[in-house]
Amino acid sequence: MNADLEHLIILQAQDLELRRLRAELADAPIQVTAAQTARARAEVALAEANKSLLKEETLRRSQELDVKDRQGKISRLRKQMETATSAAQIAALEHEINFSEQTIAKLEDEELASLERTDAFDLARGKATLTLEVTTATLAAARVRAADIATRNTAAIAGIETERAALRAQIDEARLSVYDRISKAKGTGVSQAIDHKCAACQMMVRPQRWNDLTDRDPNSEYANTIFTCETCGRLLFYDPRTDAPIRWAPGEKLAAAASNT
Repeated sequence: MNADLEHLIILQAQDLELRRLRAELADAPIQVTAAQTARARAEVALAEANKSLLKEETLRRSQELDVKDRQGKISRLRKQMETATSAAQIAALEHEINFSEQTIAKLEDEELASLERTDAFDLARGKATLTLEVTTATLAAARVRAADIATRNTAAIAGIETERAALRAQIDEARLSVYDRISKAKGTGVSQAIDHKCAACQMMVRPQRWNDLTDRDPNSEYANTIFTCETCGRLLFYDPRTDAPIRWAPGEKLAAAASNT
């Protein structure tokens, strides 16, 4: 394989790994912010539930006092009826007693409704408490993860950048310029040719180009030629050890590129 192409394969693996590391580094504080927002919402929900519960408790205490006052008033009115001397006085007292009894019945209905609301708010408080516990733990984990990523990825980026600078110095400037231009436009500048296709754009490679690309004769006129995909323009390479795409885990592509060339 052409030496520049070997270096470009490694360079692309480095560039992809740098892209992944930087994206992970940038995403970490976003995850922390999202966790903080979720926890803040849980705190608000819990505070609202507690506020609603307190409001209902205050309301019921007021209702209970009002009921007691009405009951006391009814008791006094009944005693007054015992000493009433006219039908008009008795009718007036009965009217007040009936009004107080109706008021008591209404207050008791309202108190029952308040108890039902309290049950709902109590359930909401339980859920909010659990959510707060979960979001607090999530936030703590996100902060630990962000700190770990910041330390680990920053060191990894620095190391790859050093190796990358040394590697770029070994590549022909014209070929490096082509790689940079294509990589900037399409995300990658080098693509493996697999099963008569460019793995990047999935377009077919012409039979003659495929034959030239896969010719392993070191004395061939194309032995040192770097071919490009006629569709996407990426620099093509063929690895006879591979006949199917590989699913790379993070970091594996860089390690494989460095060890295979």
